[in-house]
Amino acid sequence: MSYLAEILEINEWFILTVSIAGFFVITLFPRKFTRPQRLTMFLIGFYFVTLFDQTLAKPPFNYYDVNDSGSFTIWDLLSYFMYTPFTYIYLSGLTVIRKTRLGVFAYVIGWAVFSILSEGAAWLAGVYHYNKGYTLLQSFPVYLFVLSLTLLYYHYFVNQIAKSRSSFRQRSN
Repeated sequence: MSYLAEILEINEWFILTVSIAGFFVITLFPRKFTRPQRLTMFLIGFYFVTLFDQTLAKPPFNYYDVNDSGSFTIWDLLSYFMYTPFTYIYLSGLTVIRKTRLGVFAYVIGWAVFSILSEGAAWLAGVYHYNKGYTLLQSFPVYLFVLSLTLLYYHYFVNQIAKSRSSFRQRSN
């Protein structure tokens, strides 16, 4: 057995595998966004997962523990980075769906279901340990809220940068 297999547990392998796979997948996407837009997408994804994990996983709620203990470890931090590529994938998908209310609604619901399935896989791998009767399905409204906030961020920030760049180009011509 290799040294890494002895020191890393399945939850840590899960975090590494999903992180690497997520960042690999985004390299396959066409570059639709500027570098500041991409950086902000990663930051907003990191911010939301950190905010909600620190809110729901710590007192007074303490609905779940992340990884092997209730205390913060480097693996908790790495698990937050695990989600950042999915923010980019989610927002990239918004650029190709039909921009009807039903289309956006279905897109957000689809991502909430995907998020629940992903959290279920993470739970099976031992990344999450639920407390106080918390269940996987209770995360569904949290995902709906976060995905909707991310959608609002996208419409405000990403579109604002695109508008400001085009107005800057027009002024400089």
